[in-house]
Amino acid sequence: LERFNGVIARALYHPPPLADRLRPGDYGDYVLLVGRLEAVKRPELAIRALAYVPPPLRLIVVGDGSQRDSVERAAGQLGVAHRIVFAGTTSGDDLVDLYADALAVVYVPFDEDYGYVTLEAFLAAKPVITAVDSGGTLEFARDGHNGFVCPPEPEAIGRAIAQLAANRDFAKELGGHGRTRAAQVTWDGVVEQLVG
Repeated sequence: LERFNGVIARALYHPPPLADRLRPGDYGDYVLLVGRLEAVKRPELAIRALAYVPPPLRLIVVGDGSQRDSVERAAGQLGVAHRIVFAGTTSGDDLVDLYADALAVVYVPFDEDYGYVTLEAFLAAKPVITAVDSGGTLEFARDGHNGFVCPPEPEAIGRAIAQLAANRDFAKELGGHGRTRAAQVTWDGVVEQLVG
């Protein structure tokens, strides 16, 4: 609005549809990638990052799309396919459970407008690993506070994942900060800004 119309506006962020169902759980043996498997979402970054993460940590990929064959091939070429689960399109209680027991969530789209994944991860008290050019997620993710903001490079993302795998107390601390931040995003807040 500002760039094209000269109108200065404030973004109104609303809670994701799963907000009231998401909950903290364990900090398990996998990181979670949620989103369409399309080039703009950059799922291959997470696949390639796994090569820099020591076993037995796994990656669970939730979503489907035109890049699925490409990322599955990349996983095979990198020798990490046995550590990746392609769960396909998953929603509802199954997705809530996956968020609850993940160590962290990797969310590295290019210039995303908003995306629910960051807030969903935070509501499950999971740190988010994102990229410096990921757009809207940077409205919420703060490097070293509730996750990591990395260069969009597999090695940097892999290092962040490995750091959390080596220190689950730190993962829990970051996730707690994320949950506090996400709890501030409410429908009441949206209404207050609209009528205020």
